[in-house]
Amino acid sequence: MIRIGKPFIYDDGEFAYLKAPVQISSDTVNAYMSLESRFKHVHWRLYENYPPVEWQDDNAGLWFAVPIEYKDYLCVERGDAFVVAMLWYAMVTESDIECEAPVSEKLAFGIKHYLVPALMKEEKGYKRHISLICDTTDIPVANKSAVGTGMSCGVDSIYTLDVFSRPDIPEKFRLTHLTYFNMGAIFHPNRATKKVYSMKEFYDITDKMSLEKLQNAQAVANMSNLPLLYVKSNLDSDYYRGAYGDTGVYRNCACVLATAGLFSVYYCSSGGSNAFDLSLDIGSEYYEGLLCDVFTTESLTFILSDYDTRLEKMQVIQYNKAAQQFLDVCFCFNSCGECSKCLRTLVTLDIMGSLDQFKSVFNIDKYKKNRVNVFVWLLKTKDLPGDDGIHAKLVYDYALLHGFQIPPEAIKIYEWQKRKKNFKAIIKKVFGNIV
Repeated sequence: MIRIGKPFIYDDGEFAYLKAPVQISSDTVNAYMSLESRFKHVHWRLYENYPPVEWQDDNAGLWFAVPIEYKDYLCVERGDAFVVAMLWYAMVTESDIECEAPVSEKLAFGIKHYLVPALMKEEKGYKRHISLICDTTDIPVANKSAVGTGMSCGVDSIYTLDVFSRPDIPEKFRLTHLTYFNMGAIFHPNRATKKVYSMKEFYDITDKMSLEKLQNAQAVANMSNLPLLYVKSNLDSDYYRGAYGDTGVYRNCACVLATAGLFSVYYCSSGGSNAFDLSLDIGSEYYEGLLCDVFTTESLTFILSDYDTRLEKMQVIQYNKAAQQFLDVCFCFNSCGECSKCLRTLVTLDIMGSLDQFKSVFNIDKYKKNRVNVFVWLLKTKDLPGDDGIHAKLVYDYALLHGFQIPPEAIKIYEWQKRKKNFKAIIKKVFGNIV
């Protein structure tokens, strides 16, 4: 059982906090900690002080914080933000949620009749559907009719900004605000190291990185003449300790619902894969459209920004000045130019003829020296399953369609490596593991 108390607001002079007591039963905590063996793709951080000793404090609880000037927009009259924030935790542990504050009727209805039945299927190993125990209300929350979207400076968020700030967008759907949420999106200080960090060390490093990224988001907002709302939360540090990829949409929507006194429309930037699946064991972006529908309330509408691929988005944002200065796609969070996301972005820009426009983002000279090897990577990756293979195949097909000349040396290396791999497979099949 997860029990959520009534939200309340306080401030420290700099930030205003929307907070609610949260009590999680021992059987739910134990079920959550057992997920490490099931969700092996997750960067879990349950190895130290979990459940946190802070939960024993009388003042413990889940909070969302905004700069003091946004205090009046925090939504204290609903439990919506807290229910959505803890919903994945509840579903994967098959634990009911009891919320003392009323929940928007439309949200509660969608959770009960759509989301829970869709995700907690018997064939997935779930024995029961969880219940949301709360009062409901259909009274809309008063808001300022703002229209927002997140600004991570990734391809998806810059594309959403580019499209929905255009003058031909109807005023009630045109962007008025950007947001930046610090609630666990930076889930490893350095992907290249296997170092095990203490919790304090981990969150000190990632909070510093998040504040650096906040500066870039603010710069994009300034270029766009839009205000930026910053929201931070202890949702990851005190509760989830991982699983951001599986819960990202839940967390983002929870931050928006916490500030429901501001927004009437919020665009969730799509993940750009066009894939769809329903499972708690995969990234929430695979069913993000369903989550947008379910998390919509009587006064706040979540809209999935688009169904375009990352390649289609790149064709638009290659001309965007904000993208050319602040694009941030890196797995390692430093535009390394070596991870799969950096490589596919660089090779796409190369094929489109826009590489030099992004010299403020990437080390273009380094890329050009390694260009043949990058195209070998593209040729090899397009044959692989999964997201990397899907994106690489789209880029490769685009290159062929537009008559782009892939470096002949890259083709030769790729074909030689492919023949070598096939030869080894034949030898292994004939002689087994002897060779």
